[in-house]
Amino acid sequence: MIKKSIIIIGLCIGLISAAGAQENWQSVTDSDKVFQEGYVQVVGMSEEGQSRYRALRAAQVVAQRDLLEALQGLTLTGSTSVKDGMLESDEIKTSVEGFLKGATKCGQKYYSDHRYAEVCMRVNIRGRGGVYETLLPLVKEDRLIKEKKPAYEPSPKEITEATASAGSMEASTGESKPEVAAPTEIQNPHDGLIIDARGFQFRPALVNRILTENEQVVFDPSKILSNVLVERGCGGFTTDDGKAKALLDTWGSKNPMLIRCVDVSNFTEAKISKDDAAAVYVHDQKSNLLAQARVVFLLK
Repeated sequence: MIKKSIIIIGLCIGLISAAGAQENWQSVTDSDKVFQEGYVQVVGMSEEGQSRYRALRAAQVVAQRDLLEALQGLTLTGSTSVKDGMLESDEIKTSVEGFLKGATKCGQKYYSDHRYAEVCMRVNIRGRGGVYETLLPLVKEDRLIKEKKPAYEPSPKEITEATASAGSMEASTGESKPEVAAPTEIQNPHDGLIIDARGFQFRPALVNRILTENEQVVFDPSKILSNVLVERGCGGFTTDDGKAKALLDTWGSKNPMLIRCVDVSNFTEAKISKDDAAAVYVHDQKSNLLAQARVVFLLK
């Protein structure tokens, strides 16, 4: 009997704790946080003095408005926001507005003492039903990017030069660089990529690219498999090396390479040296890391 009472009390405490935790919803609207978490979340609140039905309905309308505002504020690419894209393209506008109709409730609460309500609503950036799936044709076909750039492909000479550069750096400084060689000669290929952009004003976007110093494209959405793009977008974002490796590990990467970008263009394009670009190219030939979007950007 005592044991049953303890169990019942424990269950009650657990339910009370869960209810309290459910009511403590947090808005996620800051752009960096949105891309790190993978969703936009808002909490709409009604005015006081309303019936349960009216209060919940009013709170939901507020949440839907705030969701649209938060989503419109996200960076599409470069200095272009989602709102800019909606103004410039009816296709983007239709896609975003239709997407918002599928927003899900993450909770609701009516406070009978003051007769008002809160409604938590969320839209996912990645995954099934997320922004990337909604905009997939536009992203894959580069229709979100105004400024087209040539794809990067190193010559045999550039690979040879990058190999020599990597060897000389390790000999002189003790700091190793990713192995550069003909793809057939690489024994332990890197299968993931961490781009350290912490020294620059780099921001997450729906479309992030990696370029060479000569403005050639090393990585962009067109290189990512469609199903992977839906699930991962253009890669992950974090502020910590350990978290970057842990995230890549969940994506199947056991041997990522770390590259420090040398510059940033248009806030969303990380530039890397020609030697590092050659390294990414040859390792990708072996591990297919770019098509799998096994890329994580380190932010300030």
